[in-house]
Amino acid sequence: MGSAFIYGVTRKNIISLDNIFIIEPNKNLRKNIKNKGYKVYNHLNDIDLKKLSIDIILIAVKPQAVSEVLSELKAKMSNNMLLISIVAGKKISYFKNILGREKLIIRAMPNTPAKIGKGITALYCSSKILDKYKKNTNILFSSTGNVLWLKKESDMDIVTAISGSGPAYVFKFIEALIETAINAGLDLKTARTLVKHTLLGASELALESNTSPKKLRLEVTSPGGTTEAAIKILEKNDQFDKIINLAINAAIKKSISLST
Repeated sequence: MGSAFIYGVTRKNIISLDNIFIIEPNKNLRKNIKNKGYKVYNHLNDIDLKKLSIDIILIAVKPQAVSEVLSELKAKMSNNMLLISIVAGKKISYFKNILGREKLIIRAMPNTPAKIGKGITALYCSSKILDKYKKNTNILFSSTGNVLWLKKESDMDIVTAISGSGPAYVFKFIEALIETAINAGLDLKTARTLVKHTLLGASELALESNTSPKKLRLEVTSPGGTTEAAIKILEKNDQFDKIINLAINAAIKKSISLST
């Protein structure tokens, strides 16, 4: 997710490559990032945050690794550096307990379409954070798509399950539609083109229309028609809604469990 965000930001020239410093311990990933023109380092000890006048730190690591990273970061951060976390599950209190209560921290949950400027990012911070920090954060994430600020930090778990993980659900649906189309007789190229453009068009129609998704669906579903035949299978015993509900709630519970 971190790379998707960085690529999205640099596409809009919000920050120049000279002002971006990336820590990536994986040798192969580091080489790939370097080949794209970024300054990339193996370890946090390889750079001096204060000497480089770094004022924003983006932390994008697995929840299991964040404690170790924060412990190393603690001695290197000044109180006027802003830390933006896109780590799933970890609350602001978690970061402050390790870094110090005075640290400036904003939570963000973007998603991978940020890479092409089509992302959606939810943001949350304490009411004590100065507006200038919120403004700068808003500028950064707006360059990768849409931005919304949450009023409650607890909503971040739901956001993580809906929009943070959401692209994976869409890609899974795309996979299933393509496979079904091929099994029914279409060639791969035709199946991919039809499925991808259908989802793109339907999503844009839902986004731009004032009509509810339910009504848009009903407009396609003629009584006794092909769409109705398919919808009846999806709606049998409410199985489609139930499995979506189960999946999303599993993701929410996982996000909550990662907070400790």
